[in-house]
Amino acid sequence: MSIEDEPSTDSLYDKPHVFFLVPYNADVDAEQDELGAMLRLGEYSDVEETARLDGFIDEYYPDQHIQDSAADGKTSTEVAAGEKDHAKGILLACDGRILLKTRGKMYSDTADFHQRTRGTYKLIIEDTYTVTVSGDVSITSTTGDINIKASAGEIVLESGTDKDIILRAGTSTNGDATGMIYEYSKGHYKSILGEEYKVSETENTFTTGTSNNFYFGAKSTINGDADFTMTVGASALVKPLLNLTITGIDVSFAASKTDLKNVYLAVRGVQTESQALKASVRSLKSEVNALHTDTSELRNETAMLTTSAEGVVSKINSMDAEITELKAVI
Repeated sequence: MSIEDEPSTDSLYDKPHVFFLVPYNADVDAEQDELGAMLRLGEYSDVEETARLDGFIDEYYPDQHIQDSAADGKTSTEVAAGEKDHAKGILLACDGRILLKTRGKMYSDTADFHQRTRGTYKLIIEDTYTVTVSGDVSITSTTGDINIKASAGEIVLESGTDKDIILRAGTSTNGDATGMIYEYSKGHYKSILGEEYKVSETENTFTTGTSNNFYFGAKSTINGDADFTMTVGASALVKPLLNLTITGIDVSFAASKTDLKNVYLAVRGVQTESQALKASVRSLKSEVNALHTDTSELRNETAMLTTSAEGVVSKINSMDAEITELKAVI
């Protein structure tokens, strides 16, 4: 048996009150419990007590009041005027509209406040809207979307000192995110004072525009677990400031043919301005002499190349004059 079905032990004569009641139907056969419009001042009336016993109290009282009263072990009429003994309250209930309008200010000051809207709730404010909360703020849409828009201004999300901002798209039963986060902007500036850490458990695709500049300070490391492929366009420049080390690299060159005469003509246009280059040429000459010695040994061991070598010698003799000019340039 619900506590709302139990009769009150209080005497209504001990509950001072006055009320104005307009019944739902003025006919003599009308149900006494049917609400039209009622205004009660003071403690609860016999009309409310009768409606409670007949099961119609939800036409007079808000559902949350009935639930809170039952949770405290009291009937809804017992605390209808207030929780304190001999408290005097106001009941305003009707089956139609309540119209409230003022040209001046309106002040509302309560303890706990509960409001339930069974239909659409629309709030129009023609000036500033400020909400200040001392505790937590929770906004939940159980079946729809939540849209936040500033048509002519900025939107700022800011947490307190040393407090996080968490964005989670979709939540599975184990707490993992299941949705996508989309960002659209003309530009994107991000300043991180500490560590930036990103984990992508599947594929990570990075697509940029026409020009990209990356500046890495101190130390940078790139690791490729399996395959690592880097493709560049027309040109590529690797410019280490101090030292560049490449390990585990296999380099191969395709077969090529060089025309020494064309090389000579290209070299003729080069003007040597550095003494360091002369030193390099002298070192190269020493290496050529050493190579000449190795070639002589190879000639003795490879008799089959003698005929070809003689042909090469004749071609070299024909280029002596040009080589002399090349030496002069160098």
